[in-house]
Amino acid sequence: MAQQANVGELLAMLDSPMLGVRDDVTAVFKENLNSDRGPMLVNTLVDYYLETSSQPALHILTTLQEPHDKHLLDRINEYVGKAATRLSILSLLGHVIRLQPSWKHKLSQAPLLPSLLKCLKFLDLFSIYKIRKCG
Repeated sequence: MAQQANVGELLAMLDSPMLGVRDDVTAVFKENLNSDRGPMLVNTLVDYYLETSSQPALHILTTLQEPHDKHLLDRINEYVGKAATRLSILSLLGHVIRLQPSWKHKLSQAPLLPSLLKCLKFLDLFSIYKIRKCG
């Protein structure tokens, strides 16, 4: 796995306007994900995506395979409860789900599902409040 300083350098090059550099950096990230089964790199990529809306980071995150699916779902679950990141993190989740990963069946058992239901319930209550207040 690349050291922390190297990850920062790689992230800086991930959105390079030079396609060759971007492809090389993406390949390095995917290689590191294949060799490192821990959550750090996935968490870093999610954080970077939320800060930058990086399309290359989104591509890497939407093509994650097991065991990183759990790390991704856990990180999404951490952010879905925060109002400041909720829209961006739900967008990321939508991109992942649209690609129908092989591990999609795990969504129903993930801690993320109750968080999503709570979020939807809150939005429903907020909508009812706004309707009553305006109507």
